[in-house]
Parts: sequence; structure tokens; C-alpha cells
Amino acid sequence: MTSPTITFLGPVGTYTHQAAYNRFGPNAVYNECSSISDIFASLASHQIGVVPQENTTFGSVIETYDCLRRSESFFVLGETTLAIQHCLLVRTGTKISDIDCIMSHEQALGQCSTFIGQHLPGVSIKKTSSTAAAARAVLSGPSNTAAAICSKICATIFEGTEILREGIQNQKDNFTRFYIISQDSSISIPQPSAATEQSALLRLRPVPPETDLINALQVLNLQVRRIDRRPALDAPPFHDIYFVEVYSKGVSPSWKDKIEKGRQRVQNLGAVIELVGLW
Repeated sequence: MTSPTITFLGPVGTYTHQAAYNRFGPNAVYNECSSISDIFASLASHQIGVVPQENTTFGSVIETYDCLRRSESFFVLGETTLAIQHCLLVRTGTKISDIDCIMSHEQALGQCSTFIGQHLPGVSIKKTSSTAAAARAVLSGPSNTAAAICSKICATIFEGTEILREGIQNQKDNFTRFYIISQDSSISIPQPSAATEQSALLRLRPVPPETDLINALQVLNLQVRRIDRRPALDAPPFHDIYFVEVYSKGVSPSWKDKIEKGRQRVQNLGAVIELVGLW
């Protein structure tokens, strides 16, 4: 059996890398990308991508939804969740009183805002493409006064660094959920052994003025887990695209048919609704 190729938000050591590895294991081939949009842009038809979708502290990952908004060819095959424990990483020997700059992905910076405000007030903040990229930048920078917010494993990957503080996130119960995506909706991926529900992601644009979101959801008649909104790019100002995630308790072979019937009911109202994920 051919090993799957998994593209993730790099470099090695990011939480996305860890989430991908936890789901697909050591036999997969892992490719890193420098941004979420690069993952979408680089995936071949037979490849799989893992992208962050939501954090329990900082909310939705806007770049992921913007890529799903623009793309007509990508499909969500599944999800995976990872507990996030942020650490403060520095060059070996650096003290917290030496730090004048802190770097990380914007999600991690937001998730650790309380620690930054209490222990590092007034330091400069620099956003990076990933948490591991911030750890790498600590080593490559000109001085030893920079710190990174990243995972604990980064201290073992990047020699010459150490962890000053562990568990610095605002909420101790901090989790990130990831979407597993591909251009091929028929790709089979390993599923959790004890799956208790099924999900789907719908992209909805209620076009006619009389077809508002509430009407569309009533006609859809499915259990809604979450709704995310992004501005529509090819519409008048302040018109939106909605991503509606629906679910059903239990596992049934008729789930896809149930989604399709609901989608047809909404389309009969004149709205545009597309299936962009099923798992």
C-alpha cells in the first residue's frame, strides 16, 4: 500500500505537524508549507492537507476559511483535535528579564495574551507564519533577547534553545481542531475507532433578498454545530458566504443522502449551497 502524502503548516515541530502525525502515523510522507494558503495551493489531487480550523481560546482560523471561500476544488475529509500547551522558548542561557521581543503565530500570541501582559509588558510583538517558525527565528536572529511561543518539542528540534516557562496559555483546557482536506473527495482516511457522529460542511450564499440565513437553515432541517461567515468576494459590499457545519448523532450509511436532500431544499429557495466536506 502506498504511503499517504500529508502536507502541513511547517516547519517541523508545529502543532499542525503534531496533529497530522498523531492521525496518520510514522509511515506517511510529510511535506511542510510556510502558510495555510500555500497548503491549499500546493496540494496535488491525490494528496492530503492538514490545516487548523478553530481554537477553543482564540476562535476560528480566518485564513483557512478564506481559502475554503476562494477554492472550488477542495473538500474536507475529516477532522482531528489536539490539546495545545504553549511554552516560552529562548536561546540557552537567556533569562526572562533579557527578553525584548516575543514571536509566534497570531493564534498563539492571542492564546497567551495574559502571560505576555503580566510577565513581558512592553516587549515588541512579531507575528510569524507558524509557532515553529518563531522557534527557528530565535536561533537565527542577531541577539539572544528574542523569545518564541511554541510547543515543547521545539526545544528538542532546535539545538541551542531551552524552555523558560511551560503551559503559558490563557486557558489550561486549550484545544485546536484541524480540518483534513484534499482535492479528491473519494480519498479514504483513517477514522477514529469509536466514531459516534457524522458531520458535513456546507458553503451557503443566500442570494435572493427574501432568502435570509434563518430561512435557509430552517429549510435545511439539519442539526447545526457551527456557522462561520466570510465576506463574499464576487458580490456587492456586505454580502457574505456562510460555512455551516452540520452533524448527526450515530453513524448511518444514509448520511450523505440526508445532506443532499437538505441541500436541494435550500437550493429550491434560490440560494446557492454546496457540499464542501463530509465525514
